[in-house]
Amino acid sequence: MRLLAILILSLLVGARAMAGDIRAIVDDTPISDFDVEARAKMLMLQQAGRVGQMTPEMRREALRDLVDERIKIQTAHKQNLEASEADIQNALAHLEAQNGLPVGGFEQMMNENGIPYQTLVSQTAANLAWIRVMQKSGRSVQVSDAEVKARRDTIRRELSHETVSFAEIVVPTEEQALTLWKQLQNGSDFAALVDQYSIADSRLNGGRVMGVAPDYYGADVEVVLHEMRPGQLSRPMPVKKGYTLILMLDRREAITGDTITVWELAQAILPTESAINNLLQQTTIKDGCEEFTELVKDDAIAGSFQRGQVSPAQLPGDIAPMLKVADFKKVIGPVTTPPGLLYFMKCGSSERRVMPTDDELRMQLEAEKMELLSRQLLSEVKRDVVVEYK
Repeated sequence: MRLLAILILSLLVGARAMAGDIRAIVDDTPISDFDVEARAKMLMLQQAGRVGQMTPEMRREALRDLVDERIKIQTAHKQNLEASEADIQNALAHLEAQNGLPVGGFEQMMNENGIPYQTLVSQTAANLAWIRVMQKSGRSVQVSDAEVKARRDTIRRELSHETVSFAEIVVPTEEQALTLWKQLQNGSDFAALVDQYSIADSRLNGGRVMGVAPDYYGADVEVVLHEMRPGQLSRPMPVKKGYTLILMLDRREAITGDTITVWELAQAILPTESAINNLLQQTTIKDGCEEFTELVKDDAIAGSFQRGQVSPAQLPGDIAPMLKVADFKKVIGPVTTPPGLLYFMKCGSSERRVMPTDDELRMQLEAEKMELLSRQLLSEVKRDVVVEYK
């Protein structure tokens, strides 16, 4: 069961050859355009969280996956190692639970994105069958304590540096960047503009650049990134390929321990003429965030009231110091903003673990080694398979 869990952690989806032009034949099994489109959509959904504009690179990656899948299925069939229907359904239920999805969650997600559910079923069958092929081949992995320690030390070094995550649109000219910036100010969809205009490699990931150092684009852009908070959009900035627009997603401070402090925070912007302003600026609110919510909910500017968990590093540089020294249940502010007066309140604090446990690290290493063994075995099997591309 441990081996099954390792190999299907990164489950993708595939499809049977159906109506449409044939793109490849693996021995006697065809792969159609329909198969390739369905797989490519699933790759985008998994990598970018949405199905966007199809690219030639995505189609090529999808075709490679499908060829490998057919070879796995054929190899298992020759050895009478196919997965049963019950095995497939159990694996799908296990993966839904792992991902916090209800029963049938995968099917609903795929239907919403125009992907045939059979693509998932076919890929699951191929993965399960390939696990049995590997087990029969006698291939296994071992992870030493020294390897776990080395991985832990590597992650520790990575956590010791500040990182940012953002989405970007990169275009050749400043004029085009300004045009897109104005469209975004007027409510255009960022992801849609990534698909349509961005020339950066990140477009294949929905424009996302995850967990990089703030100096990713050099010192000038680093200054801007240090001032941005999650959800904020930059003006156009020059970069190597042209000009970039950056939407800040997340910021992670340098971490020296195994956990980080997370605050539950409430905030609201009130019009300057609101009668509640005087009350908020006078004293500590006895019942904390619940009373704060009741006080501001009617007067708060639409969309400005928010309550949720944030890391101090996610807050803008002028706000974080105020919150670090503030008492719980005490109103912080006001901070003058163009729409009105911004107020905060710290509702609570907790610790969130960011350093994986040794068992989690061992699982990661086992999965990586099993993936390497899987590729080696697949390469050996391919020598005896005829693949004809159309």
